[in-house]
Amino acid sequence: MKKLLLCCLPVMAGTLSFAQTINVAGRVSNEKGQPVPFAFIADVKSNHATFTDSLGTFDLPAEASSKLTVKAYNFNDTLVNVNNQTNLNISLNGDGATQAGSKLKTSVVNNYDTFSSRITTMAANTNAISVTRHQDATRGSRYLYDTWVHGYVTSAADSIVENIHYLFNYDKIGGSLLVNKDNSTILQIDGSSFKTFILFDAQAKAHPFAKVPAISPQRYVEVISDGPKYKIYKDLATKFHKADFSTNGLASTGNNYDEYIDQDFYYVVKDGGQPVKMLLKKKAIKEVFAADADKLNKFMSTAGSDDIDDNYMKLLGQTMNK
Repeated sequence: MKKLLLCCLPVMAGTLSFAQTINVAGRVSNEKGQPVPFAFIADVKSNHATFTDSLGTFDLPAEASSKLTVKAYNFNDTLVNVNNQTNLNISLNGDGATQAGSKLKTSVVNNYDTFSSRITTMAANTNAISVTRHQDATRGSRYLYDTWVHGYVTSAADSIVENIHYLFNYDKIGGSLLVNKDNSTILQIDGSSFKTFILFDAQAKAHPFAKVPAISPQRYVEVISDGPKYKIYKDLATKFHKADFSTNGLASTGNNYDEYIDQDFYYVVKDGGQPVKMLLKKKAIKEVFAADADKLNKFMSTAGSDDIDDNYMKLLGQTMNK
């Protein structure tokens, strides 16, 4: 077993429940005023963290009297006082350029959180995941993203664990979180080492995942909405269908390509009860949220769209939890 040490930010949420939380927005730039995309920003007193988007902008909840730690490739780490400010413009020192052939630098803020990892034999690069098979004949993918993405995890000790040099992906079939450690090796992280993880897509949109055994004992599920009364989850269930084409010269059956088929399932958990499976249909939604029919009907009348997707369900969850 190899142990992968990541930067760890201790969380003291239990002792700071009385602290005021505000929403902090802002921009991260370099010394020339140019935006720094995918800079990692975290409140040192809580488990709130995010990455900047392509324009260097960010938005996250933070303690009003706390500090934000800001990290980015080849820039000096920066600590910024929130000081009850809701808008912060943060400038990083450093050239931001990757030195050819240089080794990736890592730092350990607190090393009591470590990941026990096993090496999975795969080919990897910073642009895509590839495995040995006939890619030109395969449709779909077992991986959530076609490229490696940024992210971080929350450890079993309730700490944010991150390393700005590591990139992530999720295996939808095996239910494993994968880490591109050094551009030549993929590490499969031991699931017992962490509670949740958040992946950020190419648009820096956050996708949180959690383990909900009542939905799937093997896979992590995406958290669409998380509130005091209702929680909405998405189970990314993908199956591999091997090529099964056959012909007798007159009739043909099956496909001449391997295929990964996505079958996403949605679940609602009310007041800590058991997950209820739900189709993304208005009738099914009305049945699940029947106890709050008035609030639901008001939301549906103002939603203004028949396209029920993840964003619709996220807004629905926010409304139903008010």
